[in-house]
Parts: sequence; C-alpha cells; structure tokens
Amino acid sequence: MNPILLWLLVPGPLLLGLLSLFCPGWRSRGTVAWVAALATAAAGIGLAMNWGHVPPYELPAVLGTVAIVLELAVMVWILGLAWQLRSLGLAIPALLQLGFGVATLAVTHSGGAHEAAAPAKLVADSLAMLLVLVISVIGSLIVIYAIGYMRNHEEHAPATAASSNRFFFVLIAFLGLMNGLVLSDDLRWLAIFWEGTTLCSFFLIGHDGTPEARANAKRALLLNTWGGVAMAGAGFFLARQGVAETLTQLLTPGMAAGLLLPIALLSFAALVKSAQMPFQSWLLGAMVAPTPVSALLHSSTMVKAGSYLILRLAPAFGPTKLAPILAVAGGFTFVIASAIAISQSNAKKVLAYSTIANLGLIVVCASLNSPLGYAAALMLLVFHAVSKSLLFLTVGTIEQGIGSRHIEDMSGILRKMPLTASFAALGMASMMVPPFGMLVAKWMAIEAAVHNPLVLMMVAIGSALTVFFWAKWIGRITTISYHPKYELEKVRFTMLAGMGLIAACVLLSGGGCMMFYHDVCRPMAEAVFKLAGVPQANWTLLENVDTTVLWPFFAVIIVILLVLLCFFNRIKKEQVRLPFMCGENVTDTRFTFEFRSLGDKPEIAQVTSYYFSPIFGEVAISSWANPVAALILATLFGVLA
Repeated sequence: MNPILLWLLVPGPLLLGLLSLFCPGWRSRGTVAWVAALATAAAGIGLAMNWGHVPPYELPAVLGTVAIVLELAVMVWILGLAWQLRSLGLAIPALLQLGFGVATLAVTHSGGAHEAAAPAKLVADSLAMLLVLVISVIGSLIVIYAIGYMRNHEEHAPATAASSNRFFFVLIAFLGLMNGLVLSDDLRWLAIFWEGTTLCSFFLIGHDGTPEARANAKRALLLNTWGGVAMAGAGFFLARQGVAETLTQLLTPGMAAGLLLPIALLSFAALVKSAQMPFQSWLLGAMVAPTPVSALLHSSTMVKAGSYLILRLAPAFGPTKLAPILAVAGGFTFVIASAIAISQSNAKKVLAYSTIANLGLIVVCASLNSPLGYAAALMLLVFHAVSKSLLFLTVGTIEQGIGSRHIEDMSGILRKMPLTASFAALGMASMMVPPFGMLVAKWMAIEAAVHNPLVLMMVAIGSALTVFFWAKWIGRITTISYHPKYELEKVRFTMLAGMGLIAACVLLSGGGCMMFYHDVCRPMAEAVFKLAGVPQANWTLLENVDTTVLWPFFAVIIVILLVLLCFFNRIKKEQVRLPFMCGENVTDTRFTFEFRSLGDKPEIAQVTSYYFSPIFGEVAISSWANPVAALILATLFGVLA
C-alpha cells in the first residue's frame, strides 16, 4: 500500500481536523475543511484505481506498543465520561471493556505468545477499498456541505452549543477513523478505531448542548459501548484459544467451527453499530444533531461500520448455525422499521427508520450464505450510502429554508425551493424505482432468499412497505398549484456543491448500476465464497442484463422530460383553469389552493397524507417488537450452548 495514500486516508484527516481547532474564523475554517475533503477524496479514488493490486501494509513494530496504550486510553476515556455523566449504566460496560482489555494483554504476553505474534497489517482488499471509496468521496462531500450549513446553523444555535471549531475537528477526524477501521486486519486496531467512532458520535450528537442532545448523545455512547464490550470479549476469547487476533485468521477455511463464540460476539457488536432492533434508539436519538452529522454518521460511515464487519465475517459464519439467526434478526428489523416509517411525519425520523431497515436488509443478504445475497449486500451498502446522504442533505436544507422538518409542512416546497425539492425527489426515486441500484439489489435479495420462506416473506413485505412511504413523501413535495415560472432558491455555494455532486453520483449510480454489479459485486462475491467452498450462485436472471440494456430506458425518460418541459413553457396563463374546491377560487391570488367558503370566507384547501398511526405507530409497535428482537439475539448465543 502506498504510504502517501495511507497517510492521506488515516492520519491526514486526523491532523487536518486538529488544525481546524485553531482556526480563528469561518474563512480559515472553511479552507481547512476544503483541503481535508479534497485530499481525502483524492486519496480514496487513488487507492481504488489500484483495485485488486494493493499488497498488505505491515505496520512498524513500535506501533504494537502504541496500540496497547491507545486501547487502554480509549477505555479509560470512556470510563471518565461515565464518571463525568454520573452514569452507572455507562460505567459498567466501560469497566467490563477495560477488564477484557487488560485480561487480553495478560494472556497475549504470557508464555511468549506476544513475541511470536505476527505484526499488525492494514489490508486493502476489494471490500476495504469499496468502503474507503464510499467514506472518502461521499464523506468529503458532506464535509463540504457542512461548511455552509454550519454557518447558517451557528446563527440560530442555542447558547449551549459547542464551538464550530470542535465540530469540524470531530467531523473531519471521523473520516480518518473510519478509513482506519475498514483497513485494519488486526482486531486491536479495529477496536481502537471502532471506539474512536463511538466517541466521535457522542460529541457530534451532543453538539448543540441542549438537554435532549446530551441525553441522546449519552444513549448513543451507552449502547455502542456495549458493542465495544462484545468486541473486547471476542479478542479475549481468541487470545485464550491461542488464535491471532486478526480478521484474516477468522476467515481461514475450517477455522470458524471452533470460534463460534468470538464470531457471535463480533456479529453482536456489528448489529449494535448498525442500530438493529432493539438497539435502534441510539440512531433515532442522533437525529437531533445538525444535518451533516446525520448524513455522515448514519448514511455513509458509522452505521456502515457494522455492515462492513458483517460482510467481512460472512464467509466465517455463513456455513454455521449463526447465519439463519442473523438473517431472521436482520429481516425482522427490515420489516418493523419499514412499517414504523409509514407512521412518521418527521422527515428525519423517516430517514432514520429507512436507514435502520436497509441496514437490516444488508444483514439478511450477508447471512444467506449465497454469492448472490452477498452481491446484493454490496450493492445495498454502496447505493444506500449515496442516496441516503443526498436525502439527509436536502432535508437539512429544507429545514433551514422553511423552519420545519415535518413532511406536512413541505407542501408547496417545489415552488419555494425547486432545486432542493428536485434533489430530494431524485433521492427518494433512487430508493425504489428502476433503474437505480436499490431496486435491483432488493430484487437480488428476494431471489437469494427463495430457499428460506420466513426470510423471503420478510424481505418481500419490507420492500413493499418502503415503496409506500417513499411514494407518499414524493407526492407531498411535488403536489403544487400551477406556476408559470420558478425561481431558484438561494443556497450557500458549499451546500449546493455538496448536494449537486452527490445528486450527480446518484444519477451515475443509476446509469452504471449493472456495470457495478457485473464488474465489482459479482466478482467479489464469487471470490469470497470460492474460498469458503460454497457452491456458486445461479446468476441466470441477471446474466443478460447489462448497462447497454438500461441506456434506452434512460433515453426514454429524458425524451419524456424534455417533451413535458416544452409543453409546459408553451402554456399561457389564460389557458389555465383553476380546480373547483367546494367553492369559487380566490382570483385575486392566482394559481393557489384558496377558495371561498361560507360567508365568502377565503379558505386554503388542505391535503394530508395517511400515516396509519393506530396500526404502524412507533410506540405501539416498538413495545412488542423490541422484546421479540432481543429474544432473537438471545438465540444467537443460545445455539452455542
């Protein structure tokens, strides 16, 4: 691995983030953010250009001692936060994690085991490269967006909010921590970066300093620390069995049968990080943070750490009795989260539940012990990150524009903020319609699950529910009265650049969906499962579908849009007839939904969406779904007895 790229991907964002702490104003702070974003994105693209040809990078021996110090320091830091927050609930997992860490050190240093251990390595295989590309490119665009967004946010932020300097330090450093996480083969370094992202999320979620923000930041820290306990426990049990604490060792054919407990613990940590039920509350609470935090942590980075670990471990647990339980756990989360999303009118909550649901679907696909399912999981991971980051950014821009994040308040937003609303509609369409990758991936997931009727039913029902809430939301933002002209809203350049470039990535992902499947996902899946000895999948349904088949589809859409635009521009005002709405239209304000009711009183026609709260209400469903999800996860460890 090129040391320069390595420095730009991992220590680089940490150092540039640190530099932002000392910036005196927005000009210098924005410059540092631009440099960090461009350098990280360039390094991620540079690494991806060497796809499949990057040898492992062996870390210097001295970093082994550094890793021990950092590991203990992170655990002590979390324990210190527990003391500061006066939280016994946080102190218990922090102490357990510290205990496992010390015990692991004692075991590895006894009998010369430590000296004989292989040096830690950074491994840039195809899976790691794919994650690095998503983190570095999408994450950097979110950092650019944050420059303008936080300037607006600072004008209305509560007095308790932390400084923007600290915000950008944590935001930029987060990119380096995530890159380090996916490149680490050594479990010790993986755990350090894993807990580093947990601490970053704590500070970012609590940025505004309100009681709600502090409470939600504490919850995120508490739940993710339990995931850290599971990871530390896995390292301890591996050390006791004399197994090197590396992911490569876990994936050695035939090794998994004797290491089910560590693999189950690592899978549990991944489920917590992915906010799978019953741990979803930390991600839902994180929605109080500024929008760049939601976009970065909960679409393209932090929650994807859990998906990455599940995908990394899939060849190990796939042939074991853990796989069916993980598939059911992910499928259950997919269905329940999709159902609850229907009842939500808060836009960020809809995005949050949609994220939880799609992460559950990734768990399902990775647990099917099928190359087709694995390929579907890879497609979901990438296309979800791109589309959902765009949706988070547009919702944040709309919230700053109209002062609300409620979907019902977005009526007429296409008139008020046509550009942002168009980006939002594009993002929603990419989550459910062809030729975008999310639909293709769900189709692949259904095909891969055909031999598991329970999981198949969950995937089919969950997919149908997602179409309902996305279609409902698109209808809300695109339903407006006739207007002969549309004036683009004023948005800060960095916000527009972030949204526009990610929107371009969404369009490119649609056009190159099948190319990505044929050239990236399918070869990766076949290579992974060939090593694991799993029979190759039947790719027949997708065999003859490639990018050239999709271009006529795009051409037809473009032609239709151009024809509609042509006819729209030829409409004259005198040709427009306003709709009859239980009374005569108010003519002194043309092209609105106002009409005259009793006593000639002007009224505004109200159109509302169906939320089915009695059926899909958050409290009603969560009250029984969380215990069921906990029972499913308990089964994960019950089968080990």
